[in-house]
Amino acid sequence: MEKKEKKKLTPRLFVSRLTGFLFAVYAAYNIFIIVRDADRGMPSEGILISAVVALMFVALAVFMWTPGVNPKNTRFLMVRRATFIVAMLVLFALRLRLIGRYVTFIDFSEMYTVLYCVPYFATLAAFFLLLIFFIFIIKRLPFYPKARVVLPVITIILFVIALVAEALLYFLYNTGMEASVLRTVVIRPIFYLGFISLSAYFLFDPETN
Repeated sequence: MEKKEKKKLTPRLFVSRLTGFLFAVYAAYNIFIIVRDADRGMPSEGILISAVVALMFVALAVFMWTPGVNPKNTRFLMVRRATFIVAMLVLFALRLRLIGRYVTFIDFSEMYTVLYCVPYFATLAAFFLLLIFFIFIIKRLPFYPKARVVLPVITIILFVIALVAEALLYFLYNTGMEASVLRTVVIRPIFYLGFISLSAYFLFDPETN
């Protein structure tokens, strides 16, 4: 029996696997937070949110590790598509619930507050655009030749803006979004690079997204 030929590592497949790896690392980080802080007085709500976030990033990782599925495998494709939509909807909803806090905090006369809030609003907008793209555009690419390029490019720009704003916040005001320096300079870039890579993945001509 002939050995099964290995799948060629195309740029699209490389980006897909890289994205899946970054999402898996971020999921592992949230699990680490639960394990480390559960016995240190971490509120039940915080544990629940970290657990949900970890689960959603595991789902996104699995989505990114299963590209190019046989179009005849409709059941798996439906589950895969639903997995991505549910994961992104949950992450969007978790961020949206904090909007009041950021709206009241931002003061455009204070650059510190702007840099603090820009990542939140940029990420929220990017999540929304990714959902719009995946739900309404990706299955009808021939009908939206401009949107198939413009929307992922916009989300890339938004995530880059968020990353730059956090970097400026950290280096100019010594304020990080995580509790430690290591987590700020490692985990936050992993979060943004994962979604930048995801957006770039959608720019490739799909085999079966």
